[in-house]
Amino acid sequence: MERNNSNQLKNADCITINSRTNVGENCPADMEVFKEIDQFYFSSSETVDPGRYVLEKAPFPPDCTAIEEMFMKLKRQQQVVSNKALHLISQKRDACDKEFKEITTVQQQLAEAIQTCRRSRYELKTAKSNLTVSTFAILANFRKKQIVQGVLRSLNTIRNLRQAEDEVQNLMRSREYEAAVRLVLAGQKAASEHRHFKCVASLTQRLQDTLDLAEEQLDVVLASICYNFDDETFTKLQRAYSLLNKTQVAMDQLHMHFASAINNAALQAITVHQKDNGENSNEQLKFKELCANVKESSVVICLLDLCDRLWAIMLSYHHVVNWNTKQNESSLENFEYFQETSDFEINVNREYVREKLKNGLLKIWHDVQFKVKTFLTESDLSQYPFEKFVRVLGILKRLISVGEEFCGDTSDGLQNFIKNRTIAYLKNYHAGRMEVLRIFLENEGWELCPVKSSFNLMHLQEFDKLKRHIKACSNMSSATVKNRDTPISTKTHSSDAGSSAPSDSFYIGRYFTRNSKHTPFHIFRNDSAIDEDILENELDNYSDDQSTDISDDDEPDELKRDFVDETESDPTKLHTTNKSALKKTSTDTIIVTNTALSILRDIGQYLQMCRFLKQVSFEVVMLMIQMFDYYLYSVHYFFASDLKVSSSTLYSAKLNWIIRRVGNNITLSEDTEMVPSADEEQSMPTKYLRPQASQLVNLSNPETLHGLAERIAAVESLLFLSKQLDILQPYLENLIQPHQKIILQTFFEQTVYATVDIRVPIYMCVSSQVFNVRNILISMSQVNWEVKNVMSQHSSYVDQIVRDIQVFSMRLDQVGQKVPVTDEVHRALWSSISKFVVHTLVEGFSNVNKCSDSGRGLMQLDYTQLLSKMEKISGIKPSPFQEYVDVYVKGYYLPQSLLGEFISEHREYSVKHLTALVHCACDSKKGRQELLALIDGRDSYVAVKGVPVKIP
Repeated sequence: MERNNSNQLKNADCITINSRTNVGENCPADMEVFKEIDQFYFSSSETVDPGRYVLEKAPFPPDCTAIEEMFMKLKRQQQVVSNKALHLISQKRDACDKEFKEITTVQQQLAEAIQTCRRSRYELKTAKSNLTVSTFAILANFRKKQIVQGVLRSLNTIRNLRQAEDEVQNLMRSREYEAAVRLVLAGQKAASEHRHFKCVASLTQRLQDTLDLAEEQLDVVLASICYNFDDETFTKLQRAYSLLNKTQVAMDQLHMHFASAINNAALQAITVHQKDNGENSNEQLKFKELCANVKESSVVICLLDLCDRLWAIMLSYHHVVNWNTKQNESSLENFEYFQETSDFEINVNREYVREKLKNGLLKIWHDVQFKVKTFLTESDLSQYPFEKFVRVLGILKRLISVGEEFCGDTSDGLQNFIKNRTIAYLKNYHAGRMEVLRIFLENEGWELCPVKSSFNLMHLQEFDKLKRHIKACSNMSSATVKNRDTPISTKTHSSDAGSSAPSDSFYIGRYFTRNSKHTPFHIFRNDSAIDEDILENELDNYSDDQSTDISDDDEPDELKRDFVDETESDPTKLHTTNKSALKKTSTDTIIVTNTALSILRDIGQYLQMCRFLKQVSFEVVMLMIQMFDYYLYSVHYFFASDLKVSSSTLYSAKLNWIIRRVGNNITLSEDTEMVPSADEEQSMPTKYLRPQASQLVNLSNPETLHGLAERIAAVESLLFLSKQLDILQPYLENLIQPHQKIILQTFFEQTVYATVDIRVPIYMCVSSQVFNVRNILISMSQVNWEVKNVMSQHSSYVDQIVRDIQVFSMRLDQVGQKVPVTDEVHRALWSSISKFVVHTLVEGFSNVNKCSDSGRGLMQLDYTQLLSKMEKISGIKPSPFQEYVDVYVKGYYLPQSLLGEFISEHREYSVKHLTALVHCACDSKKGRQELLALIDGRDSYVAVKGVPVKIP
């Protein structure tokens, strides 16, 4: 029973061992199992017996469990090996099928070969039995016929070879280059086939010579392509070189011809304009020496000829590049004639030609730049008139634009060279213009130039071609300010909309694509090109709605009339009644002098250079700043030198800084030694001779209010000039680099916008001489200020001041007949008068040692009466600075406890004024000492004709 149970268990185990459903996790990985297989089983020897080997490895003494484990291990190894073998067989199945297919094909071919051999043997057997002697005779004659025909063909070929030379020349003259090359190549092939004839040896050499001659003629035609490209001729040349399999060689040769063409064209352009130094004197000169020998009067024309000739060569090369591009885009069937030429060779040739042409663009452009730079280096342009120099800049700008379209190069080297030459020219030219400006100032009569009330710099001829650019930049600046608080998306849109100013990139892509009989430099051959818009053909794509030109047609009719003096009322009545007649003078009247207009014209000329060479924009801006500074300093020096009062409080901080800054760059005489610093030696000149005032201007005549008309013309002309610079500011900021804008902004904020402050000291020179201050102060000292009763009649000194004011008003009316007194000038003059009067009153009140309460009332009465009459005469209400007297007089009424606070708050009064106030208002000695201690150390006062008068 136990034996049966054990047998069942063994059978069950055997079933488990033989089953293919082993659980994956109980079995080791296939690779691990494969590695455990004994190498003995892989032996290919016939003597190997695996069964015996296994039995020898069986456990001893026998153990069922060990034997079962061994059996299961071997069974697993067998399954792994079987799976591996099946996997390898499946991988090699396709190759096996292919081999079987090839074997089947070979069997079929062998069967066909056996069948052919059998048929051939049968045919030979039939011929052997049927052929006769006559038949062989026929065959022999037929053979002789074929031999004779071959000889005839050879003779014809030899005859054609002898005639090939003449035919090739005829084809070359007819520009059938492809047919000529074909004929020579065919002759060489035929000669090679008939080389067994002795006469063919000499013909072969002649054919080679003919081919060499044809190649030389092809090279000559190829060289002519550099000067005048012809599509048909160039196509034939390329076909011929393709037949010769010399496409790459032809391209190398073409570039050599272009380099030679540039050199020859430059020599021809320069040679025509040589100085007459004897016959054949220029034959041995090099290009550099020829450039130095060009006649001075022909430099511009010579430069134009040079650019025209170089342009023709660049245009031909451009056509060559376009031709190659078109052929690469189309099929090459018409240009590859040899079947033996592989696709690889075709692609290699095509890539070589493409790279050669691409590199040739920059090389040719660099050669052109070198020729132009050499010419300019040897030509002395420093003494050229401005118009001719700007004309040269226009030519060079056009050349740079052509080069950028030609090869995409920005020509930084040429631009830097032009920049350096232009800066050197500007240095000399600006020094001359500053000398001319000094002469203008020394001979300036400071009279009004009659211009329209709408006049601005846009009406000057020098700014005629800059209108659209200036207006476009102004529009962009206005849009930026307007949208400063708007969202970012709105700002971006506004910026795009306002960018209507044409940039240099707009011109690119037009020179080589347009069909024109003239070169891009043709317009510069007109001597008056500077008076025309020499970029107008580059701007013709701008539509009318984009145009921002400012013309007279856009102005109202009433703004087109010439300036007239509109003061028509009786001048004798103006001082007694309301001054409304002065207000009739148009506030739009332009006050400008010849010198200011000259400066504007110079600025316009300088900006012409920026149109053609933006790299010098910063230098131009600095020169403009120097001219404005020099003019401002000269106006101040001429008309503020006779100031009779201290200037410490008449000048704003900015104006005071301007005068000091510009004065440091002004030398007093030509004998003054000026040693430039290391930084100034290579920079623009910064020191200039101080001008001397014209003797025609009389500033000492009281009848003319000490030259008030001239002062008004000078000051207001300076302010007009500052307004014109303000119009130019957006355009100037657009010209210079972003990091340079801080200098320009500082100039406008610290100088241009502060120019209006110059009215105060210059007009004060007149106001300080209108009144006899000493007599007024003496009259004030004679008034009894200790009256006991309040007076109803003002003091006599008031009438004296009023009379001086009336005289000033009448004389101002007379000045108004010579120069228009605008509202701004009218207010500035009367403000200066009022300022001087109130300080004179305070000075007189401060001289009073004793004063009663009624006396203080008399002070207020006098000032009220004076203020009322002055407002009636001047027509300005309220009168400026009137609180200066009111506050001071009210200080007498303050108690001692508040007087110290008054002294601390009102620092506009001088030490003398406050000291007098303390002595009159404070009775206590101790209190006076305390208050005087607060005042001690203050020295803010000015002297009016020796009398201290406070000027805040």
